[in-house]
Amino acid sequence: MSGILVIFHLCVAVVMIHSVSSSSLLLNAIENSIEREKRAITTTIECQVPQNLEALFTELNRDINASKFLIYQNATQPASLVKNELSENEVYISQNTHGNKVCPPTLDSFTTDDPLWVRSTCPWYYDPEELGSNYYPAHVPQAKCKCNTCIGSTGRTKCERITTQVRVLKKTGCVGGFYTYENELRVVNVGCTCAR
Repeated sequence: MSGILVIFHLCVAVVMIHSVSSSSLLLNAIENSIEREKRAITTTIECQVPQNLEALFTELNRDINASKFLIYQNATQPASLVKNELSENEVYISQNTHGNKVCPPTLDSFTTDDPLWVRSTCPWYYDPEELGSNYYPAHVPQAKCKCNTCIGSTGRTKCERITTQVRVLKKTGCVGGFYTYENELRVVNVGCTCAR
């Protein structure tokens, strides 16, 4: 009889061990799931834009005037024109003054004090390209020619865009509470010129 009792106790012990190990596995799965959710919430809440993002962007584009591409964040109304600098105000002004987006018949009404994009024989305006919130900068100005042919030409010339390349930064993740970025090369139209 004692042998049967020992076997019974062993069976109970095996069942208890199996229950404990199943519960342990279930608890581990729940803990892992909670930890994943905490990491996702923490990443969303605590991930910040690094303070040196503008400096990084400027360094990537040190061979060009990168400040010309840090524009048009919230321009909604005209403000003073900044000479020789493409600011958010100038983007707005290029679209909403000086004949808007229409090709002028002559350059007679413009002076040497007007910006180059107005007094060129191939005038242009800036149209911000929306890159999205995962990019820095989020908007990049693209020059668009107002005319097909050069103002004052005999028709043998045409207006063509001048392009350059600029490196923008794209979010790739979050490490240590800060967004990480990779650079991406973009072609940017910076103006228009008269060409044969």
